[in-house]
Amino acid sequence: MLLRMLLTAGAALLPAIAVAQPVSGLYVSGNVSVNIAGSLRSDGGTTSVDTNPGPLGVIGLGWGFGNGLRFELEGSYRSNAISGISTRRVDGDLLPLTNAGGSLATAAAMANVAYDLPFGGFGLGLQPYVGAGLGYGRVQFNDAGGNGLGRFALPENNTYIGPDVVSFGGAGAFAYQAIVGASLPIHIVPGLDATIEYRFFGTSRADVPVTRVSIGDDLVNGELPGNSTHNGFEVHDNALMIGVRYQFGAP
Repeated sequence: MLLRMLLTAGAALLPAIAVAQPVSGLYVSGNVSVNIAGSLRSDGGTTSVDTNPGPLGVIGLGWGFGNGLRFELEGSYRSNAISGISTRRVDGDLLPLTNAGGSLATAAAMANVAYDLPFGGFGLGLQPYVGAGLGYGRVQFNDAGGNGLGRFALPENNTYIGPDVVSFGGAGAFAYQAIVGASLPIHIVPGLDATIEYRFFGTSRADVPVTRVSIGDDLVNGELPGNSTHNGFEVHDNALMIGVRYQFGAP
């Protein structure tokens, strides 16, 4: 009798402790977060840009092969307000610009490979997964700049040192990311999962154009002295994301 009761109870619990089923077929996903881009330092250490945490949004379209392996394409957009900019001055020191402001925006298109780990899920249907992605990112400084002190080349090997305004542009670069997350089914809507993820996103060096224009009173050939160069910045971004994923045709 006792053995029969134990077997009956075990059979009743089987659906609750079943291993979470890997995604099979077409799915869409969306995630939001607050991202932390931190400080960006140019190659050579000539410029440092400090940022505040900002919003991040990701949308994706993927395919699950039913064996835990998934492939997806995604687009993402990150934005961070600039809290400070420092540049190397004529005396060689890295000093902050006055009136620094603007924002840093990074848009990316990525191709990801993910794997749903075989796991019992503590009877909750929890499905952990890992993933990685490669793609292209556009690093764009919007209205970014400030006032500093620059050295400008003049005719006949002369130089002019005086106050200037510094502005930054944008450039593209190779992008990569690593993903660790977990999904939890929302049973009232078949195929719908809630997700939580940690993502590390980075780019290779993006050669961003930097323009310095004198705001002094000395004109050269009727124009204010100025120069343009490029600074190489790498973005390293961390985010803890929440989102949803919907699998089409789920039972």
